[in-house]
Amino acid sequence: MPTSARHGSCVVYRAVASDALAAASQLLADVQRFGLKILEFRMVSDIQGGAAIDLGILPKEDCDIAVLRCRFARHPSLRSVEIVEPSPSRPLDGAAS
Repeated sequence: MPTSARHGSCVVYRAVASDALAAASQLLADVQRFGLKILEFRMVSDIQGGAAIDLGILPKEDCDIAVLRCRFARHPSLRSVEIVEPSPSRPLDGAAS
């Protein structure tokens, strides 16, 4: 299902990783592979080498954000991937705060 209502809006995915660097490189490679525009990337590591990663993208008009979540979640270094709405650091209308 296309997400035309979200076109032009930042969509943020929150991933929990068991291996911070492997997960970050896999997510960033997917963003490049799918031709997406990255708007934000934040990673907070834990002492065991895991991390919480927030990845904000600008989806394409014909992009299904739930399918992207499933694609991101297939990586073995990720324990979970969820969609966060709206972006914590960017308003949905794109206006500066």
